Amino acid sequence: MSEVTQCPLCKRECPDRLMQRHHIETRRESDETIEICRECHRTIHGLFSNTMLRDPKLNLNSIEGLLSNERFYKAIKFIRKLQPGDRMRMRDSKKKRYN
Repeated sequence: MSEVTQCPLCKRECPDRLMQRHHIETRRESDETIEICRECHRTIHGLFSNTMLRDPKLNLNSIEGLLSNERFYKAIKFIRKLQPGDRMRMRDSKKKRYN
């Protein structure tokens, strides 16, 4: 039987096999990671470039900072409706913007 963990972003109970480590700060700055579900992790890296994640003005280096971002919060509301492990499409835009 698989263990389950609650994702700190979407609050869904997800099997441990679907949890992934996310560097809350870039690897250059810290080794601190959080365990988040696969869908939230894909969404973070689909919406934001590494440059954006490093930008202190955007405050994306904490759970609270991510959830306060309007674009990310809208995506999380959608993710909360999915069953853990459901596949979702995330376009990885090369033209990520600062808004």
